[in-house]
Amino acid sequence: MDMDIFRIAAIGIGGVVVSSLVKGYKPEFATYVVITTVMVIFIMVIYKLTAVFEFLNEIYNQISYGKNFFPIILKVLAVAYIADFTAQICRDSGESAIGGKVELAGKVMIFYLAVPVMMAVMELINKMLPG
Repeated sequence: MDMDIFRIAAIGIGGVVVSSLVKGYKPEFATYVVITTVMVIFIMVIYKLTAVFEFLNEIYNQISYGKNFFPIILKVLAVAYIADFTAQICRDSGESAIGGKVELAGKVMIFYLAVPVMMAVMELINKMLPG
């Protein structure tokens, strides 16, 4: 079992405790504690993504059909995670309006990235239908 989750959990709980303590004295600094905690956790998770990208690279090298769509799928996943992560930080900072707009922007970007896939599916359907 990977022990990194316990470190991440400890950092998260520590960040919550420190943020709560700071909030009583200097509420404006509590946001900085939260952002710093989130960034430390994010950096820890990024190192784990290396193994994921190596695995995805192996899959990419083994597939023969649909190689054009693989980078699009990865971009869509990246946009979804980044938008969600950013929106959560905004909400935690009390800026839910900004968080909502970040989510909207993420959805629009995902739709934009998906257009080539939708076009390819439409072309495939047109080829299959008698006509």
